[in-house]
This record gives sequence, C-alpha cells and structure tokens, in this order.
Amino acid sequence: MQRSISMLIADDSHTIQQLLTDAARASKLPLRLSVTDNGRDCLTLLNGSNVDLAFIDVHMPELSGTDAFWSARKQGIKTFVTLMSNPPAVEAVEMAIKLQAYEFLFKPFAAQDALNIIKTYARISAPTRVLVVDDSSTVRQLVQKIVRGSVFNCDITEACDGETALALSRTTEYDAVFLDYNMPGMNGLAALKRLLLIQPSANIVMISAEHDEAREHRTLASGACAFLHKPFSSQDVDRVLHTAFGLRSPNLKMEKSEPNFDVAIEGSTIRLAHKISGHIFEYLWSSRPPYLRNGVVRPAPACAIAPAQVASVAEKAAMMQLRSAHLLAAA
Repeated sequence: MQRSISMLIADDSHTIQQLLTDAARASKLPLRLSVTDNGRDCLTLLNGSNVDLAFIDVHMPELSGTDAFWSARKQGIKTFVTLMSNPPAVEAVEMAIKLQAYEFLFKPFAAQDALNIIKTYARISAPTRVLVVDDSSTVRQLVQKIVRGSVFNCDITEACDGETALALSRTTEYDAVFLDYNMPGMNGLAALKRLLLIQPSANIVMISAEHDEAREHRTLASGACAFLHKPFSSQDVDRVLHTAFGLRSPNLKMEKSEPNFDVAIEGSTIRLAHKISGHIFEYLWSSRPPYLRNGVVRPAPACAIAPAQVASVAEKAAMMQLRSAHLLAAA
C-alpha cells in the first residue's frame, strides 16, 4: 500500500491555491493537503507537520516565503520545496539554489507544471534499487557516495565484475545499473548485452574514464540509457535518472544571470544600485525587525524609470542579501 504524502500549499492567491489543489487531485496520489495564505503559518507547518512536499510563494503576508523556507532549513527540515514568484526575481532564485529547493516556478504557470513536480517527487522519494558494477573497490565506494548524493532515494548493491552483476540481476530487479566499461574478463559492453537479456527494461548507465566517441555510440546503440565519464557528480546522476525515468529535470535558473542590483554592505548600512536606472537605495539594517530603517533614495538624473517603480524590489533585494549573508535573526 502506497504511503500518504503530506503536501503544503503556501500562497496568498486563491487562484494559485486552487490550481495546485487541482494538480494534486489530478496526480491520483494519496496526498494530504495543507493550505495557508501567510508565511508565518507556512513556517509553523514546515516545522511541525512532517511536510513531504511544499509549494511556497516568495511574497506572502507576515513572513516571506524565502524567510520561512530559510528558517525551516536552519531547523534541519528536509522538505522537497518548490518556490514560486511573480515577477521573476534573480535574488529569489539564488536563494532557492542556496537552500536546495528542487524547483522555482514563475507565475503564471500551468497546472501541468505543478503536476509534473508532484509526480517527480513520488518517484524520487520511492526506493530506487541501484547496482554499481566496477572491478575497483575504491571506485565502487566513490560511485556509491556520488549516487547517494543525488535527490533519488537509492538502495545500492555492489558487484565486482560482470559475472557477479549477472548473478545478482537474476534474483533482483534493479531500477538503474552503473556499469564500468573497462573490467577484466567480461568487459562492460559484453555485460551490458547480457544484463539486458535478463532485464530488458533495465536503465544501464555505462561509466568510463576514457573518452572514445565510437565506443560511446556502440554502448548507446546496444541499449545503455546514458554514458558518464569519470569523474562525474551527483548532479550528473540526477540528470541521467530524471531522463531514464521519464521525468522533467528541474530548471532552477533564469535566462538573466546577473542580479538587478549591485549590493554593498558597509557596517550597518546596505546600499543597492539599480543597474538599469542607476537609482541608489540606502538603508540602515538591523538584525531585528524592522530590518530596514531610514531608507534614503538617491535618484539618477534624467531617468525614465521613477525610483518608486523599483523601490519595493530594492527592499526585497536588500532582505535577500542580508538573509543570504546570515545577518538577520531567524524568524
């Protein structure tokens, strides 16, 4: 029987709440929903309700979504989080990456986008049986460490050669096999072909320290789902397994790679220069609310963008920077 999944929706927009609720129902998964429209309750639920999966808006009353998320992470909460925002904010995305959010959705988004994330969580959190095949015990240990660093919940078995891998695959069905190409006796390509005879649907990832394009083509043509070159990372494992299981990989980035402001913190002053308009915003900052005080605006001359148009964004950017630098007290 599939376990129940606790899902939190934290957004002050009733439209977004309904969209995410509809996506949850469409998933056909055993989801228990909690819904809140403010950041303070979001933090309370994250800290005390064993939330598995959460969609959190960046901008909410009482406490911002990023502040709630940051505070929960400080408490060791490992919830699978997707942050949401409108308009797109580079600083919020950077914070999401630092806090190890899974994804960032920019409004407006479709119910299908949320549904994809919900289904991805269900697959990622389920046990993934992995077989690591390499003749070097040191390499096997290293690959195990890398695979365990991925977002997937991996249960790993080792094999020191192709024959052992074949014997294990006759009694256990593996979701993924990381198979070394260069092994004494039966090499990786021969083992790949025989493994697929035993488990035709196996996701076999060939690994090798050598770069040989012809070899890679032969391996993929023989049924491997991917070819990874040593050394590879946990992010490479994530990418390969997302593709192997038909999941959409997260896109936690923005086309615009530079932040909107140049920010400097000097003692108790934080200064932000808006890159497009040239307006400068200065605040005295405090580690306790109100965090930003005595705001001063130094408008750029002859600018079509009024300072008021970017003032609220400047405040949010200042808060993001202070939070990122761990200069503010936890909520």
